[in-house]
Amino acid sequence: MNIGKRKVLLAEHEEGIAEIIQYLLKAWDYDTVIIAKGSAVLDAVRREQPDIIIIAWNLPDVDGLKVSKILKEDFLTAHIPVIILIDKKQIRKKMLEIEQGVDDYIANPPDPIDLEVRMELALRRTSHQLYANALTKLPGNKQIEKAIHSRMEEKKLFSVAYYDIDNFKSFNDKYGYMKGDSVIRHVAYIIATTVKRYGNACDFVGHIGGDDFVVVTTPDKDRLIASESILAFNRAMHFHYSREDRDRTYVVSKDRRGNVVNMPLMSISVAIANNKHFPIKNMVELMETITEIKSYLKTLPGSNFLVNRRQIEKNVFIGNLDMEEKTIVNKEERFKHKPLGQILLESQIITLEQLEIALNKHWTTGQKIGQSIIGLGMASSGDIARALESQFNVPHFDIRNLSENGELKEIIAKVSLDVMKHYGVLPVRKDKNVLLLAMLDPKNMETVAKIKNLTGCVITPSFVLESEFTEIFDRILKKEKADKGL
Repeated sequence: MNIGKRKVLLAEHEEGIAEIIQYLLKAWDYDTVIIAKGSAVLDAVRREQPDIIIIAWNLPDVDGLKVSKILKEDFLTAHIPVIILIDKKQIRKKMLEIEQGVDDYIANPPDPIDLEVRMELALRRTSHQLYANALTKLPGNKQIEKAIHSRMEEKKLFSVAYYDIDNFKSFNDKYGYMKGDSVIRHVAYIIATTVKRYGNACDFVGHIGGDDFVVVTTPDKDRLIASESILAFNRAMHFHYSREDRDRTYVVSKDRRGNVVNMPLMSISVAIANNKHFPIKNMVELMETITEIKSYLKTLPGSNFLVNRRQIEKNVFIGNLDMEEKTIVNKEERFKHKPLGQILLESQIITLEQLEIALNKHWTTGQKIGQSIIGLGMASSGDIARALESQFNVPHFDIRNLSENGELKEIIAKVSLDVMKHYGVLPVRKDKNVLLLAMLDPKNMETVAKIKNLTGCVITPSFVLESEFTEIFDRILKKEKADKGL
């Protein structure tokens, strides 16, 4: 596809209408991705990261209006404009649902001129939205305040976590604003994906600007999200530096007075305020609490998080908090994990310029870095598989060895297709009580434990690429349908 073109995701199951709209979009110089099922929209949006989405309201498996509402409630996709194609007779009946979950609607089949104008207006509105950060696409200050105020007004338990990158200025000064922007995008990706994995469905992630982010969650989730974010940050962030700076673990920089100083590598501080133990009445109280916690965290080495525990008048007594309330990650811990991109770079399979392009696609779309590299034609599936074997230290499952024995059929019945898809796991071979499990993330011990509990088997993990996972899953799904006579 042409990188300079805007991309449209069209979800339409009627082939005739889809062909007409695709023809129009091509004439208007849009790249088009077409899917026919509502259940495939969310994965397609994450993979393709379209500029605009057009969805038919009456998709056969999942209602188009329901899909649109899910997109608008997700902070990672809420910024993408959605236009619903709907039958004229249904417009009045579905008006409330339309108002709650879409940017615009148009009668289906659409009038070409009307469709073109509405698309241009939707894209123009999106480009001028001040509440979305242009670099990360995360909601900005206006939406952050709205998210916090709504929880205060509803008298709910809530936590606000303020993320601040330490020593970002020294990195930016030495490596330049383009490298700095890459760091910001990477951190946004880490925080957003961590919240999606460990948080609640209604949690919120915002980008204040620069190197400051906000997460709004609940007190039962705030520590887990913060600690997992720090772990992911420390594992990957030092690879933004040159090998020389990584080896000596500091950057030679100048302070505000022009003195040469040795600045530590970037770390991250997470100041968390919640209303579990005392009320937070307004934004002023909230920011006073966060500011005091953040000031204390800045005096500590490395990456840390801290949660308020008690408040007397306006003073937050941070010094008396338990050690478990803060996380200091050992400096050596960050060097144990080597990202896939770095392995490929050191193996001279890809160049630094290619890695940066692939990483930007990975952070923007959420597509796994290996699939981004393959999709961009920078490396083969075999290159990625060999590199992942080195990273995971587990074998790659060869799809040609997929078993179809009766024992495996019983295992699949115990695990269920929904669980397999959700956790990214596939039972692929069984030998006595040992189950070989093909996984997208073979290091996820929680998933391994879950499958062990479901099956009663000893689990041996292997890994598969996303494309291989899809192919194996489709084979299993087809066989299941065939066995049921569907």
